[in-house]
Amino acid sequence: MRNLRSTPLGSFPRGRRLRALLLGFGLLALVPSGCSDDTGAPAAPVAEDFVAQASDFECLKDWERVRNIRLTNKLGRLEEALSLARDPRPGQQYPAGTIIQLFPGEAMVKRAPGYDPANNDWEYFELATSARGTEILKRGRDDIVNMFGGQCFGCHEAARDFDFICENDHGCVELPVTGAQIAVLQGGDPRCSP
Repeated sequence: MRNLRSTPLGSFPRGRRLRALLLGFGLLALVPSGCSDDTGAPAAPVAEDFVAQASDFECLKDWERVRNIRLTNKLGRLEEALSLARDPRPGQQYPAGTIIQLFPGEAMVKRAPGYDPANNDWEYFELATSARGTEILKRGRDDIVNMFGGQCFGCHEAARDFDFICENDHGCVELPVTGAQIAVLQGGDPRCSP
């Protein structure tokens, strides 16, 4: 590695001079990641990931409702997620940070591109809910089973064209509950204030 104190700034390649100068002043951390590389081409933006914590799963009645699903987006992209939920069309994908729940004890969270490409980057959750909050029991893909005994990924995979979101006409196995029963289960979410 070069000793910056003894290397003339002009000896650095053109695209690295500013970085060398900033590094010399300890300011490299202040350079935004979208700067251009040595070729002058803008660097590709890095997709923001969202790693859900138990505290991210809240009272379902506080989240937006579209048909039977409840959803939010923890990265500030709720309007984009709502638009997709209201008008689902093949080929569209939810933004990272989207959390979708049908029942209080289950969830799916959209992660950044590349997290799990075979699953359109969704992570599934098995949750324990109480008046004290949420506990994550399991998270991942293949080991997560819904309240009816079915593997989440195995069912949602049928809705691949609709970003793995199951609805009545997206190819998934129909759940043995009605929309009214789903509403009752959501209304009984123990995390909600009485």
